[in-house]
Amino acid sequence: MNKNSLLYILLGGFMLLSVPSGAQETPGEVVTESRGKRAWEIGVGASVFQFSRVDFTKFQKGSDNYQLGLQLRHSVIGPNLYIARELNPYFYLDLQGTVGFTEQFIDGADKLRTLYMVGPGLQWRLGEYFDSKYIDPFFRIGVSYMKKNFDMKYQGVNGDVTEEMSWVLENLYNKDGVDRNEMIPVSLGLGMNTWLNDHFGIGLQGDYLLMPYKDVANSLQGTVRLIWRMGGKSKKRIAPVQYIEVEKIVQGPKEVVEKIVEVPVSEPASVEICELFNNVYFEFDKSDIRPESEEVLDKIADIMKANSDQKYLITGYTDARGSAEYNIGLSGRRAAAVVEALQKRGVNGDIIKSRGVGKKISYAPVGESHIVREGDRKVTVEIITNMDYWNFMPKRDY
Repeated sequence: MNKNSLLYILLGGFMLLSVPSGAQETPGEVVTESRGKRAWEIGVGASVFQFSRVDFTKFQKGSDNYQLGLQLRHSVIGPNLYIARELNPYFYLDLQGTVGFTEQFIDGADKLRTLYMVGPGLQWRLGEYFDSKYIDPFFRIGVSYMKKNFDMKYQGVNGDVTEEMSWVLENLYNKDGVDRNEMIPVSLGLGMNTWLNDHFGIGLQGDYLLMPYKDVANSLQGTVRLIWRMGGKSKKRIAPVQYIEVEKIVQGPKEVVEKIVEVPVSEPASVEICELFNNVYFEFDKSDIRPESEEVLDKIADIMKANSDQKYLITGYTDARGSAEYNIGLSGRRAAAVVEALQKRGVNGDIIKSRGVGKKISYAPVGESHIVREGDRKVTVEIITNMDYWNFMPKRDY
């Protein structure tokens, strides 16, 4: 075997781990969670290999029988080091190395023998397909350089006289008969990473080591490791955004009362916010908030103060009736009235902005009934997560 095989495999693994991602950030572009910094994983653990070996010791001939000792060993155990680089949420490149230890009967005594194996691999992560944050199964294919200094004996002769005892070891369901101390096995593996939080997890991995040589037996490898993770998407589940639109009209003998319509608010406050906004009203054709809404605004302010890391945009709308200039002013004043009422209740003004868009996006034409046009008269509240968009907006734009 070429003595540079180990060097070539190591260099190839490091080159693969350093391949840049296909998603590059451009100037002025907002990086979302899915395009954040790719993850690195570093792991330390232990591996066990299956190598079935037999040794016969203390062979003696008695008066009418033979006496001997039998040593049957199956495992090689040692530490495992692991490093992996995220290419995208579905594929990772890794580099794994293992040093294994065992004993072999040599010259009348058990002596320590070693195995070395190192090489890169490609993992296909399956957790994204199941929307699984903490349980991440994967398939793996890899190639390694292996070197060992213990013998795999498939036949032998014991005793002073050849005819006294000869033996043959056969591997059931495997290849037989040839030993080799330097190999390049192909690894076909299955594993699962269980994440405890964003930075630490436990990994399990099993590999079938396919020896690409005639009559050299294939092997098995099992590994358990503790993994340290840096970068990548957070493992914490993000509360889904719920879009709710509720409209209500209260009509008296001489007046029409209009209300705020709530849109997206994150769980778990969404239900409560929706119920509260369902009870905030304006005077007809004015920006004055009705007195019965004061207590409701108190509760809304408490929720916003408890979620002060959010950014809230309040937008006013009108129906198609009236001039564009008048409707811009009315919708803006209503949105601003909500902002001012919340600020008076202690909500930080830096987390609230307002705007009025008038009848720009009204859907119902002027000729439609009052009930239909009510759908276009509203004030909406939305959470802004794009900070560049938030910073671009003025406090008020009317």
